[in-house]
Amino acid sequence: MPLTTAPHVRAADVGKDLILLDLSDDSYLCLQGADGEDVILALRGDDHDPGNPVIREVIDAGLLRAVDNHVPTILDPTWPVDGMPPRGNALASLTLIPAVILGLVHYGLRRKALLRRPIRTAAKVRLDDAGVIRLVQRFRQLRILLPRSGRCFVQSWLLLRLLRKRGVAAEWIFGVRTYPFEAHCWVEWQGRVLNDWADHVRWYDPIARF
Repeated sequence: MPLTTAPHVRAADVGKDLILLDLSDDSYLCLQGADGEDVILALRGDDHDPGNPVIREVIDAGLLRAVDNHVPTILDPTWPVDGMPPRGNALASLTLIPAVILGLVHYGLRRKALLRRPIRTAAKVRLDDAGVIRLVQRFRQLRILLPRSGRCFVQSWLLLRLLRKRGVAAEWIFGVRTYPFEAHCWVEWQGRVLNDWADHVRWYDPIARF
């Protein structure tokens, strides 16, 4: 029988190493070499070996489960393009401060639940393309006010929140790399990276999209 991830788990194939993201506690697990490759094959549709101790361990931990039919769980790599505009007018950026402060309060109270409760895209309002660019420009001016700890996480979440509250269906992308292990996240809209550079995010294999 093939394997699939549990509902709260995401997976990435990084050069035949398997990375699992557990959304319940925002933690990562890396299975390297032959151990990772065996699980990747099972996630891609091959029958798994129930006697494999590594596979038994991740199933018993509730991270993976056996299924009768293959369910795709590993994201294919994407190649976004640059979309981050230059910084906007400093005075115009001040209009975003109340929304950013409210977002920071929400972030502080719900940090561990943000991945499990994605922000809905507002249906009654929607910025046009030029409005999206202006908002991102203004947001860039305010990044110096944001916490340095976990910077990509909080910046991406705040930008996503600002966009979705205005009806923009942006995506929050998480990527991983190995040797050394590193996780990163950014915001994309219409295939364009809004708060990073495309050449940088291409170093990471996508593990989750929200």
